[in-house]
Amino acid sequence: MATAAKVSISVTREDLEWARKRARSRRVSLSAVVSEALLRQRQAEAGVRLLEELGTDDITGSDLDAVRAELGWTPARKTQKRRARKRSAGR
Repeated sequence: MATAAKVSISVTREDLEWARKRARSRRVSLSAVVSEALLRQRQAEAGVRLLEELGTDDITGSDLDAVRAELGWTPARKTQKRRARKRSAGR
């Protein structure tokens, strides 16, 4: 197991509330939720690097969507659009 380091980060109140709820529902610490999110991001980036190395000429968009769905990945652009809509709706 890697050695832990104590850090201070800034997140939106919305993200903090989501992380706290997730921690409570899973009965883990807030640090565990953040660590899981970082791990998933690292896995996603490793997957992208693997696809780049293997080449994706024969892989269709549907194939990629199926893999993303199976791994529980949400394309970043959809998440960003959803957050933008929420922000503009709240104004």
